[in-house]
Amino acid sequence: MAIRDLFRRGRAPAAVAPEGVTVRIKPHNLPSEQRAGRVVPGFLWWGLLLASAFYVAAHFSIVRGVWPIHGTSPGAGGTFIRDGVALAAWIAVLVALRQLGYRGQWALVVLPILIFSLTRPTQFQIFTDPAYQASGGARARANDLKATRARLSTIERTYSEERKQVVYQGNPPEMPDPFENAVQREARSRGFLARSAAHFSVFIAPFALLVGFLLSREPGVMRWVRDRRLIPFVPTLAVFFVLTIGFTELGKVGGMTPWELFLPIFIVIWAATLAEDAYNLARPGAIMEPRRLLNLFLYGAGPVIPFLIIRELGLSIVLAGSMAAMLLVGTRRGWWAGLMLVVWAALVFAAFNVDERSATRLELAYDPYKNPAEMTEPQRETWAAKLHQMKLFDANVIEGGTLGVGPGRGHAETAPNAADDGFITAIATHWGLAGTVSLVLLYTLFVVQLLSAAARESGAFERTLVTGVAMLIGIPFWLATLGGIRLIPLTGVATAFAAHGGAKLLASAFAVGLAAGVSHRRAREEIMDEALAPPPAEPHAPGIRIR
Repeated sequence: MAIRDLFRRGRAPAAVAPEGVTVRIKPHNLPSEQRAGRVVPGFLWWGLLLASAFYVAAHFSIVRGVWPIHGTSPGAGGTFIRDGVALAAWIAVLVALRQLGYRGQWALVVLPILIFSLTRPTQFQIFTDPAYQASGGARARANDLKATRARLSTIERTYSEERKQVVYQGNPPEMPDPFENAVQREARSRGFLARSAAHFSVFIAPFALLVGFLLSREPGVMRWVRDRRLIPFVPTLAVFFVLTIGFTELGKVGGMTPWELFLPIFIVIWAATLAEDAYNLARPGAIMEPRRLLNLFLYGAGPVIPFLIIRELGLSIVLAGSMAAMLLVGTRRGWWAGLMLVVWAALVFAAFNVDERSATRLELAYDPYKNPAEMTEPQRETWAAKLHQMKLFDANVIEGGTLGVGPGRGHAETAPNAADDGFITAIATHWGLAGTVSLVLLYTLFVVQLLSAAARESGAFERTLVTGVAMLIGIPFWLATLGGIRLIPLTGVATAFAAHGGAKLLASAFAVGLAAGVSHRRAREEIMDEALAPPPAEPHAPGIRIR
């Protein structure tokens, strides 16, 4: 510094500006990024972070606190790994959407992940429980052995050595394995294909959402479906009929319901049909034209017929209700809704008078106590099994109380179908009334977000498509929830993202991806319109009056 000052001697010191501070703004804090929809809003981000932490903590709580007491079914460790991979896959899909420049409503893709994260620990406990995985007459034996194991494990954990000697009066008995001791190896589970399909769907579902987004964000793909909807519709309906007529046993194919995968396809094709002829469908006089009647029957009634053949009342209500809502939104004519309600009521009346399963559920809902002497032996067995299921559902709700008994605790798994149409009662056991109401509000918010995305669309095809997706997800939720607490008869439908159901989870994730792609395109169009709009005229600056 001294040598440099010698050369400067005699010169006037140059004005030196103060040294600045470099400020780096993260992309998610830039106003332009937030307006463009490229980042997850703050409240959704924090909700995702808390739900992920809850997901991990609840799983470890079940492994550390429930497995040693109740025992586990074969493959429990694989189920634990599978659920970990599933959470990572959902997060990876959010990152992929961000990299792909997603601009739509982030709530459409984040809320399903929140619902999945909050409800999956309950499913995890049920599907690793040895008694729940047993079937038929082996379930009672597995329950007895599980109770014995619970008593012995409690003694081992809490009693001193002196008290153990008093209780055992000798060597301690062997700790039983409820599943191995109760279930024969050849009858312990479903086939490899059915088991793999149910397991793999949990971490394949996030990528099904991504596939739906990639397809619907491209206008060319959706335009091809609209113009050539008969090409995907005919083979889909043909496979549907073959499965229901040739391979169905008790409403399932190999223990699965693969036709859930067809529902989003039927919704897309029905949206294309309405978009093509929405104006004429809104005119009563134009409906009687033969070609139009044929389209209504082929694309509207055709997909519902297979459900009536296999007497799947719940899924027929879901599909018919979704199509009716789409018809109402597409034509904007209230009389269509009234007509569809009449047709739907006729179908329900016929189902409850023809289908024995549906009739039993209806009678149980409103008159659960009947004289066994007035029924045949098969009727008595069916009636007793259904009544027992309902009483166990009631016990789950009562056991949970206000705040629940904690992750995996209680006895939710003792109720048949607690992971499917009785999922809300299992949630009530673990998280109580507070957790159940929170889940209902969160799921309702998800459906409302889908409907708000539909309301933003100006095109008939996009508007009816997103409406159909909202109904396809919302109707099963309310059917299962109200049926589980016995406000309506049980329908046997699964709830997307909250209940077990491999095909249902895949189909719903794909449908949500379709809605997200439509929302993305709408946001891009709004950004483009704003960029191309002429600048607003600048008002004159106010002057200063001098007196």
